[in-house]
Parts: sequence; structure tokens; C-alpha cells
Amino acid sequence: MSANVNPVDADRSRAFSPFLAPDEHKRLQEFIGFESQPVPGFAEELRSLARRYVDDGDSLKLRAICLLVADLFEQGWQVTTKGGNISFAPPGLVRADTESVDDIKSRVRQALQAARRRQLAEPSVRKFFERCERRRVRVNGRPSSIVDLIDDGSQLAADLARINALPVTERDAALAGVVDPVIEVCEAGLRCTDTGLPLIDVWRYFRHTWAHEYRSIPGRQMMVLIRNAARPNRPIMGIGMLASPVMRLATRDNWIGWLRESAEERIVSGEWCPKVFCKAIWQRIEASIADIRWDDLVTPTEILNPTEAVVMRLEQRAAGAAFAREVELRAHFETYREEGDDMRPHRGTFKTANAETDWQAASEDLLFVRKRAEGMAKLLFAKQVFRTARLRRSPATALPLLFASRDGRRALDIVLTEFRKAGLSSEVADVSICGAVQPYNELLSGKLVALLLASQEVRDAYERRYGGQISVIASQMAGRPIVKSANLRIVTTTSLYGVGSSQYNRLTLRAKEHPGLPFDLKWGTIGKSLTGGFGTLHLGAETAHALRSMAFARHDARRVNNRFGEGTSPRLRQIREGLDALGLKSDTILHHATPRIFYGCELSPGSRTALLGLGGGGHFAASSVDIAAAWRRRWLSKRIAREETLSAMRNLGPISIRASLHADADGQFLLPIETI
Repeated sequence: MSANVNPVDADRSRAFSPFLAPDEHKRLQEFIGFESQPVPGFAEELRSLARRYVDDGDSLKLRAICLLVADLFEQGWQVTTKGGNISFAPPGLVRADTESVDDIKSRVRQALQAARRRQLAEPSVRKFFERCERRRVRVNGRPSSIVDLIDDGSQLAADLARINALPVTERDAALAGVVDPVIEVCEAGLRCTDTGLPLIDVWRYFRHTWAHEYRSIPGRQMMVLIRNAARPNRPIMGIGMLASPVMRLATRDNWIGWLRESAEERIVSGEWCPKVFCKAIWQRIEASIADIRWDDLVTPTEILNPTEAVVMRLEQRAAGAAFAREVELRAHFETYREEGDDMRPHRGTFKTANAETDWQAASEDLLFVRKRAEGMAKLLFAKQVFRTARLRRSPATALPLLFASRDGRRALDIVLTEFRKAGLSSEVADVSICGAVQPYNELLSGKLVALLLASQEVRDAYERRYGGQISVIASQMAGRPIVKSANLRIVTTTSLYGVGSSQYNRLTLRAKEHPGLPFDLKWGTIGKSLTGGFGTLHLGAETAHALRSMAFARHDARRVNNRFGEGTSPRLRQIREGLDALGLKSDTILHHATPRIFYGCELSPGSRTALLGLGGGGHFAASSVDIAAAWRRRWLSKRIAREETLSAMRNLGPISIRASLHADADGQFLLPIETI
């Protein structure tokens, strides 16, 4: 397969030679090694070919390669074959000088739509739509369906147009009578009081209208609906989701101050007080040591006065536990292979978290013996360095020495990582989904959703959902039950298209302009990644499964077991292992080369310094009522004065949303209109 490589993308071409026998290389060339431009449907032909192979031997390799090439080609990657090598070139961001921002977004959206359309065609998804859309009696003795939660854009536009004719002094009250946003958090078991449908199903239905396919994600996830309480059936205005934050994100960590370079800059500039910072450092080290069970690793004297020999012994203990666990995983794999069963994850002896859990026994799992020894080795090294530098007694003198020396820099990196781990565990969340639902997308309701995700109501819901829960990983590390708070302070997100987001652009509400707001509420750009990042959004579920099988075959073990404490992003790690097993340096595929823009919002002033133990960070965020009123005043009142907005809204509603879910590849509606 060949495509003309744009000169600006030539340096991004990435070649690999898969681990195949000569005859397998020949077969691979027959499948994808032609020089002309691929014909339409090429990706699906590759997938059909891949499904003929069973998951063993070289057939497994060919299957994985075919699926990988199909996914990348469909996502706009340029793929060429020559001499047994396959070269990949990601699409990047800019492809032509004449391409506008809207053109770039449209191109990226079209690439994402390919996987989304495949998902919408899956039988299970079709059945889900049918179940939600079927009109039947679920509540209040009257038939209803999810279609009742989609507002009629034509009627809404007419109501808003009448407000434009009112005197200026009457418009605010009239607008609140037509658009009254309220927050509804989706909890398992809760149902919509207007339709009787499970709230989680309502959220999922509208999530399928997004540009990219719907995937569940591991970790925390709180789904939020924004509804219009002023309209019949409280139609859905938008949806959002708070999720567990990415553990390592340099742009965010620099913004908060969790990176040594950013911390040093704040100290030198006078933004942070050295004495207060040093006190916070010492408290963090002691707290982190106390959060690790160490009685089987070191003595109390070694904790008080650590030495280099103690650190080395702990590192050796960690290496021994890692080797023993590798042997354990191989034995687990062999047992299932001999019995002919599907490869199940190795969960260890720990089963559930409850009042009867023996956390000390759980901490002796080989995975956690390694993690405890590694963690204690790092913390005692840092403590030894800080003691030698006399950090507690002479902070103003010690800090410059620590920033200047190799051991000092490493010790500071360790303690800043501890601050980050503590913050990410309970005080920071990612906004993984945020946007408006038709027809409210024409009213800049995406901005409203983003602002409401930083409200006190969402903060309280997050505390109710996750506060007071026993932390499984922390408890296995400590050998005793650990309960963490869920005091949400910061939310962050990432642009999908890499060229900015109109939704977060100039997203600021100033307290002096909006009575009721206790302080300025602002979403702002916190940094950019010009070279792109790593992810799996461009690889489908079928490809991920084939690559996971490749990883099992290579290691004779399942090393990613989707268990607490094993590591973040199991999907990413499994795909990485499978790509490596193909002979492909995984970063060449997982690095999508699409620039990203990062945004952040502090729920109250001083939230960032609070995440470093430096004080600040109020206990209250802005209320949803005040945010909604400010949004109406700042954006909605101006938006409804535009005739083009009202005109566009008249064509949006149940038909347009259902068309987006039930259209074929050519955009043709697959259901009769009278079914709406």
C-alpha cells in the first residue's frame, strides 16, 4: 500500500520490519504491498482478511498487522511497504497552507467517525438504541422514550425569539423562564423521573452522538447530565464526565508546581516562601513514609536515620519481589494454557475491600512487596539527603544547595512526585467528556457544561461519591485500611483537535460583572504540546484484542492484569506490549503526533498552592445557580439575538440526533421518519 508522503511529514515516517518468517513476509506483501492508491473499502477488506486467521503462531502476527494497518490507514496515516518493511507516517496537524482551523477539525473529526460508525453498527449498540427509543409506559402511567429528552429546536427558537422583543429590563427574568440549567449526577440504580430510563443509559445514549466512539475507562468516572428545568420533560442540554486524571502530564504538573523546574522558578521569584515550602516538603516525606507498611522492610532506627546501605537493601528487595512475581505470572499462564481455558487476569490473593479485609496479608502480595520496597527506598533516600542538607534548620541555605546538586535534585523530584500522587488520588479530576446536545449546541451550552463541572454542586457530588471510601491501593501499601477524602480542587482537560477549542476560549466569568459569584471563575490554557502525545484513541477494540494476544504469546504470561496497583492505563500498556511483540517500537504508533492544548480550572482561589501544602484553596466553589445566571447574561442573551443562531436551531432536535445515530456511511437515515 502506498500514499504520497507530504514533504512536511517525511521526517515523521516510521518504519518497522515485523517478526515474520520469509514465507509470511511474502504473504504480507501480497496483502498490502501494492503501489497504487488503495481502493475505497480497503480498510474493511483488511479487517475481513484478518478475521480469517486464528490467534496462534504467525497467523496471529498477520492478523494483528492487518488490523493495525487498517486502523491507521482509516485514521489518515500514510502507510507504505518496501523490502519487507512497513513505514507509517501520522497525519499530523497541518497538511496544507490553505487548510483553515475548521478544515483541520473537520479532517480529524472524519477520521474519528470511521471507528464511531463501526461501533454504531454493532448489534449490541443497535439493541441499546432500540431499547431507549422504544415508547412504553415506564413512569407516570404514560408512554415515554428517550426521544422525549431531546428538545424541539424549532419551538425553543420561537420562545427565545419572543424574548428578543421584550424590553431590556424584562429579558433576564424571561430568559431564566425558558432556560434554567440544573445538574443531575448519574448514579447506578437511579432513573430519570420524566421517562423512567436509567440515568446512566440516558448519558450513554447522548454520548454516542459525539465525534469519536464511546469507550469505558478505568478508574473514577462521574457522569453528569445538564438539563433544562424550564422545559417539558427537562430536556438534556449537555453532558460531562469527570474521570481519574492522567498520572504523568508535564504541562499540568508544571502549571501546578509539581515539577522541580517550576518549583525552583516559584522559589526564586518569591512566589513561594522557602521556609513554608521546606516545612511542606518535610511533612510530605513523613506522611508518605507513614503511609507505607515498613515493619518487614526496615527498623525504626533506619526510618529515623536512613543510610545508603538501607536504601540499597530496599532496592534489592524490590528487584527480588519483581522477579518472583514474573515467575508467578508465568506459572499462572501455563496453568490456563494446559487446561485450554481463556487467559484470565492474575488478581493475586486480594479479593474485595470491606471491613473484614486482612490488609496486612494483602500488603504481602508480591506486587505490593515490590511497590512498598521501591517506595520506601526512594523516600528514605530523599530523607537522608534532606537531613544532610539541614533542610529543617536552614531552609534558605539548604534549598539552593538541593537545586544545584544531583542528589538534591533527585530528592526534590521524589518529594514533588509524592505531592502529585496525593493530589491526583483525590483532589484533581480530568474532564474527559464535556459538551452540548442539539439544539443547545447553538446556544454555547458547551461553555455552560464546562463551567458547571467546576460548581459546588459537582464538588459535593464528587465528595459523596468518592469520599470515605477505602482506597484499595493505599490500603495494600499501608497494610491497614486507608480512607481518603475527595476534596476536588482542580479540573483539567485536553483539546481533541490540537488547534484550540472554541468551547474553552475566553471562558471566564468575573465576579465584579456577575453578582453572586464569590470569585472569578476561569478555564484557561495551561500549556501546549506541539509534538503530540501518546494514546490509543486511533486503535480499535479488535486491534487491541489482537495485540493483547500477541503480548500473551511473547511473554508466556499476562503481565497486564487490570488490577489495582499494577499501573495506570491497562489498555495502553497491553497495546504497547503487543506492538513490541510485533517488532515495532510501540512509541512509533502510540505517539499520535497530533498537538494538544491543555486547559485547567481552579474551583476556588489558591487551589494549586493547596496541592503542595502551602495553604490556600477555599472550601467553597461557585454555585450552579450563580454560574447559570452569569452564563445567561454573558453568552446566552447575546447568542439569541443572532438570527443565524435561531435559524440553525430550527433544524435541530429529535430528527437530527436520531439521524446522527441511525445514518449509514453515506449519511442516509436508516429508519422511517414516522418512527420519531
